Amino acid sequence: MKKFNFLFLCTLLFLTSMSFAQGVTTGSINGRVLDNNDSPLSGANIVATHIPTGSVYGAVADFDGFYRITNMKSGGPYTLMISYVGFEDYKQEGILISLGESKRISTKMAESASALDEIVISATNNGIFSSNKTGTETSISERDINTLPTVSRSVADFARVTPSAQITEGNDGFSISLGGQNNRYNSIYIDGAVNNDVFGLAGSGTNGGQTGVNPFSVDAIESFQINLAPFDVRQSGFTGGSINAVTRSGSNIWEGSAYGFYRNESLAGKTPVDLVNEGDSREKLDEFTALTYGVRIGGPIIKDKLFFFANYERQEDETPQPFNFSNYTGDSSIQDINNLSSFLQSNYGYNPGIFDNNTRTLDSDKLNLRFDLNAGQNHKLYLRLGVVQAENLEARNSGNRNIGFINGSEYFETSTYSGAFEWSANLGPKYANNLKLGYTAVRDDRDPYGSPFPTVDIQDGAGTISFGAEPFSTANLLNQDVFTINNNFEIFSGRHAVTLGTNLEWASAKNLFFAFNFGDYTFEDQFDNNGNLTSSGLNQFLTGQNADVYQHGYSLVGNGIVGDDSAGSADFKTFQAGFYVQDEVQVTDNFKVTGGIRVDLPYFEDGPSNQDFNTRTVPLLEAAGKDLQGARVGQGLSGTAMLAPRLGFNLDVFNNNTTQVRGGLGVFTSRLPLVWPGGTYNNNGVTGGFNFEFGQPFVADVNSQFEDPAPGSGGLGGNIDLISSDFKLPQVAKYNIAIDQKLPFWGLIASVDFSYTDVLQDVYYENLNVGDAVGNYLGADNRPYYDRRAEIDDTYGRIILLSNTSEGNATNASFTLRKPFENGFQGQISYAYGESNKIFDGTSSQNSSQWRNSITVNGKNSNLPTSRSDFALGSRISGNVSYEIAYGGEFGGKTTIGLFYEGAQSGPYSFTYREGRDLLNDDSRDNALIYVPANASEINFTGDAAEQAQQWERLNYLIENDDYLRDRRGDYAERNGSRGPWNHVIDLKLLQDIYIKSGKNKNTLQLSFDIFNFTNLLNKDWGVRNFIRSRVQPLQTVSTSNSTPVFSFVDSVLTYDSNGNPTGLNLEEVDDFGLQSSRWQAQIGLRYTFN
Repeated sequence: MKKFNFLFLCTLLFLTSMSFAQGVTTGSINGRVLDNNDSPLSGANIVATHIPTGSVYGAVADFDGFYRITNMKSGGPYTLMISYVGFEDYKQEGILISLGESKRISTKMAESASALDEIVISATNNGIFSSNKTGTETSISERDINTLPTVSRSVADFARVTPSAQITEGNDGFSISLGGQNNRYNSIYIDGAVNNDVFGLAGSGTNGGQTGVNPFSVDAIESFQINLAPFDVRQSGFTGGSINAVTRSGSNIWEGSAYGFYRNESLAGKTPVDLVNEGDSREKLDEFTALTYGVRIGGPIIKDKLFFFANYERQEDETPQPFNFSNYTGDSSIQDINNLSSFLQSNYGYNPGIFDNNTRTLDSDKLNLRFDLNAGQNHKLYLRLGVVQAENLEARNSGNRNIGFINGSEYFETSTYSGAFEWSANLGPKYANNLKLGYTAVRDDRDPYGSPFPTVDIQDGAGTISFGAEPFSTANLLNQDVFTINNNFEIFSGRHAVTLGTNLEWASAKNLFFAFNFGDYTFEDQFDNNGNLTSSGLNQFLTGQNADVYQHGYSLVGNGIVGDDSAGSADFKTFQAGFYVQDEVQVTDNFKVTGGIRVDLPYFEDGPSNQDFNTRTVPLLEAAGKDLQGARVGQGLSGTAMLAPRLGFNLDVFNNNTTQVRGGLGVFTSRLPLVWPGGTYNNNGVTGGFNFEFGQPFVADVNSQFEDPAPGSGGLGGNIDLISSDFKLPQVAKYNIAIDQKLPFWGLIASVDFSYTDVLQDVYYENLNVGDAVGNYLGADNRPYYDRRAEIDDTYGRIILLSNTSEGNATNASFTLRKPFENGFQGQISYAYGESNKIFDGTSSQNSSQWRNSITVNGKNSNLPTSRSDFALGSRISGNVSYEIAYGGEFGGKTTIGLFYEGAQSGPYSFTYREGRDLLNDDSRDNALIYVPANASEINFTGDAAEQAQQWERLNYLIENDDYLRDRRGDYAERNGSRGPWNHVIDLKLLQDIYIKSGKNKNTLQLSFDIFNFTNLLNKDWGVRNFIRSRVQPLQTVSTSNSTPVFSFVDSVLTYDSNGNPTGLNLEEVDDFGLQSSRWQAQIGLRYTFN
């Protein structure tokens, strides 16, 4: 055995000397053993037994009496036995270990005349006081999973108990922002293996997430942990937060469950009252069903040795998208829309489908298998295999400002295959090791639904009409494979626990993506110089006029085939390595300090080169004053070393788990979504072509779109994506301080948590092909303007440079009052406030869109200031409680009620100009922030004198009645300068268990009710969710002639009386989308469990 341990130790040291991020999968117990004279009992024997599986973990106290048991399975209960010859045995029962928790159990052994005496203590667990807890974190136990209201059965349902979490629902399901950061800057781990959408396309941040599918079944999960600032260098790969999930495992008891959950239109409220107009009535949702069913089973293959767990789940969801045409603000009537559909069918043979009852669908299958092996007291192994497959029709929806025809909508198929292996070893009293291997393969295929047809967007006054192919699905395939190795080797010496660790991550990607591959046409309303409508966008299309804007992305290589058979995919490989060392020092029995440093090294291979750009275009750009920062086409990332030192502490002030002070400071390095550097492999001027043209005639045949240069001709063109030669991964410094205090009544625990995040490195974008400003406007608003058609090198389109900025920060504070579980009751309530400031939020998957979507005063290439982030939290109150009553003996039951409350400010928004003519003119997406005039002399309106006066009156009314705009008179509006309204929602869960016991076996039938927006069920006027769109546009640019812009007021931002006098602001809308809507929605469930 000694020889085996020596060889094993040498192997691990070799591995450690060679491995970006890993998840938490285990917990630990540590402490010190003293005699009754406070002298260390060196050689005391410590044994922890995991009761469900019989797994045994052991340690021996060292010379100073310290012991550590690491790599322990989370959960429990455990029984801990400490023994020493001549002393009474110490026994503690009922120990529960949270994911990532380091539970400190120290004791003074009493001498005994009888070797059979023992002291038995029952443990109390609250999950708050832990010597390993330093920064902001939330642990979500199996009890929380069972009692929190959930309809989506996604991680978002549980992550929302984190005070500084923001949950938003979109077409890709739910996304989670932590600490005011983009969800792309989170890390998600299942059993320690990376489960991010590492390519960075899904709004949910999970593999297959573009379909809305959850990456796992909740029935396969034992517990979650959410970390925002763990000052432990073993955890990395994020600047937002990490979400760690550990799957269930089998035990010595056979346990299984069969379950089903169901929703339909009868389990949902009628139309929100504020969406019902005169002459309309409240209606039920259109007919739909949402069904999830599955089975899980776990048990011993060999008692106390080998266990298995299996879970299968099927999901068949239909999600209606209610629409009332009377709320549509565009100019067209319903007859106009129906006539358009008939025109398309008769003239082009294309049926656009329906627009008023577009139902999204999601079908998925999930399979999870896990095997656990106890290879003796010192070695534990597990293997997990998982498969997730899904098909999703992300049906276009219609709303207040848009009409969307269903055919051409995004249809998505995805498959994810994942595996994880872990080997935990205790190598005597001084050494331990944990080795993890992970592999994930993702296959995504995104297509437009129905017959191929170009994308068409028609301006319709204040609305937009869309039909044809979803523009980003026309040529879209993604294959990605990720393999990780992580190893942590621990050395124990007295008060010190030193970790030497490494993480290696290999990734390969094949991404075929050409946006607008079927052609994209925009038809706009036409106006004369006085702002009078001369032809509507709909009329422009129906009468065969040229499109205002034509876009087409295509392959420059190959034979010109469009769609998924196009040539020119971006194929590349990456490698990221992390190395770290850390020392946990138990300074005193109640004070632990953790210090460490890690280095992360990213590497991206070189891509196809473009000699024309590198030798001819670069000098042109430099002559125009552009700084390429060493970027060249075909140049990969060279692997700048990212250092991340961290220091954390935990002080149990009175050494009795009543007052805990914790915190730390350190640097965190995020992974980079592969889609951003991935753009350089086909947006290089030689692989992908792109046409952005004005005045092109509409062509319905997707195979005959205008292309210049032609595919296969050897011509150059399209957009260029570049990365600066010294580009660094996103990195922040986090500072955190927190206090946990057990209060003297009812076992309550109060926690105060404050954190500050300082951006060290973040992404920054420029379009190098836009020249300097060509002039400034006259008057109070004297911002610059540009000529976007005067490209520095017209061979290419946008030349986007990705580099770094050190600007940005975030501040988050929270107060939480908790009641740990006792006598059937548990609960917590929190108040959190957060601000976050960024330049680029990184919300797009395309580098060019990151730049184009910027909202600015002086142009997207100007010296952009930091401003409030899209992910700034604002104020949020959240709370959850549960209460259970058990009754009966051999035959009985249990009733459980759970509530979740959230009161929060909705997202921030900006005041921008509606585009008629471009004001900045640096891009077709103008995105110009408005100037707030101090008086009527600072703005020019279209029309005669009376019309101008009326428009000023209405604008002035808006300014005076909006607190933010009133304070900005004579200045520019800021990006995200204002915040949306507060919303208050309560969700309810009811569980009714009926059981029969037979010997040691128990059979349970459970009926469940989950009701989202429960108060709306009680009263139709309650639970209404209001929001303001991210951009409010009160002014439309009519002309910019003679450097003097002329505007028209957008009447729809106000309400009026019968005489046309303003009576109020009309900025808020009612949210009637998805599960987080203004109507109650319920889910019923039935479950049978045996154990």
